[in-house]
Amino acid sequence: MQIQSYVSPGEALGALSCRLSMMVRQKKRLPFHLALSGGGTARLLFAHWTASFRRRIDWQNIRFYWVDERCVPPSDPQSNYGEARRLLFDPLGIPPEHCLRIAGEADPEKEAGRCSEAVRGLLSPNGGPPRFDCAILGVGTDLHTASIFPHMPGLLDSEACYAVSRHPATGQRRITLTGPPILNCAALLVGVVGKEKAEVVRSLREGPWDESRPASYLLFRARNAVVFSDVF
Repeated sequence: MQIQSYVSPGEALGALSCRLSMMVRQKKRLPFHLALSGGGTARLLFAHWTASFRRRIDWQNIRFYWVDERCVPPSDPQSNYGEARRLLFDPLGIPPEHCLRIAGEADPEKEAGRCSEAVRGLLSPNGGPPRFDCAILGVGTDLHTASIFPHMPGLLDSEACYAVSRHPATGQRRITLTGPPILNCAALLVGVVGKEKAEVVRSLREGPWDESRPASYLLFRARNAVVFSDVF
């Protein structure tokens, strides 16, 4: 894991975007398979992409997947897909067929199974965890990433690609990528911005990197993870 610090959230997310742009250009066999997260950092990132990277990334040669999704319909303001459709896909003219949506309105267990089968069929034809070209992750102040929260060790090593989790405070059900496909990504690009994330960055640097801190656990073990932050 590398941690790169910048003077502002805009510079940090700009550097993350430049790295993604380079990776898309360098891939020899397209399309490029990208898993997206939701949340506050994702909203900033989507705005950055539509404003400054509209022509710097070949969006039509990207196929989009989800790191996690809340169990709500796409019309709900909490839907990661619905928010991305409004802030990113529609402004960039990305067609729905370029995105494998997690149907948050469906039965969670069945939908987790459907998505697991779908990504295995597309990205792991020879078995094993699927291999995304890149996943964009965020990190919460409790050191969760994706929707893998502290004290959910079964999600870090599950044989399923996607599984159902619950937010520890609200009880809201979510569908999340598990640890193995996250660790099997060719690259993890992680945006950690905002002064409230200073303790998060310190924990990523200093550890402990155990199962009680899912983001630390995964990023410490990832083959190619870069954290972009405005915290020094």
